[in-house]
Amino acid sequence: MNLPTAEIVCLGNELLIGVTVNTNATYIGDQLTKLGYEVRRVTAIRDDVDLAADFFIELISRKPNLAIVTGGLGPTYDDIQLEVLYKATGLVLKENIEAIQQIQNYYAKKNLKLTKERRKMSFLPEGSEVLKNNVGGAPGCYFKYSDIDFYCLPGVPTEMKDIFTNYIRPSLKEKTKTELYEVKFQVFDCAESELAPFINEIKTNFQNLYIKSHPAYKDKKGIVIHISGTEEKGKEEVVSAKKKLQDAFLSNLSSISIQEMKD
Repeated sequence: MNLPTAEIVCLGNELLIGVTVNTNATYIGDQLTKLGYEVRRVTAIRDDVDLAADFFIELISRKPNLAIVTGGLGPTYDDIQLEVLYKATGLVLKENIEAIQQIQNYYAKKNLKLTKERRKMSFLPEGSEVLKNNVGGAPGCYFKYSDIDFYCLPGVPTEMKDIFTNYIRPSLKEKTKTELYEVKFQVFDCAESELAPFINEIKTNFQNLYIKSHPAYKDKKGIVIHISGTEEKGKEEVVSAKKKLQDAFLSNLSSISIQEMKD
């Protein structure tokens, strides 16, 4: 599948020392895949300006179509996301009037003053589009650099999801105009290795599809078969590949059973 490419970058020491599970990457990866992007990398990085800036310089050299960055937009000393991006891109951080108004309104509702630390969250890359945070204090932002769409999001999952749902998803859907079609089903009473020869054979006939098997992770039973493709042709191929796979499994493995999956 010839899809636009994306990278997900998550800043925060807590992601690397076992304190916090990186649910942001899982959520964003799932959403981008459904929007028709090929997610090529998910990276977690320490709150270290030089280390992270060096990484973003490498990312820019790879020229993905899209980069989504989470974590490090807050008021504390280790919230360094935009400082890192300034060092990597040279885009100057300037106080954004729309951002400062959002921050001021958020803290006013809590009867809190606009301190220097809170005001820090309004300094965005010059020319950025502000993405309103309806849940927390730190606005997100969007800017384009070196033909890469950068979306900068807070690390708090509820805030990240709010901005992604209300602003990023509609924007990306309009850009890609690509619909992912996917099906999943579970195969029981067999080992994954027994299915491999049939999956390999089918895959040679459907080069444009994503066909993957993996042990079930929710109920710990059976093997999940995941097939996906894009556009109308992809939808037709997914339906055909699914039927051929299921027929091959049932014809050659007499002890198995198959169950459709909604998700």
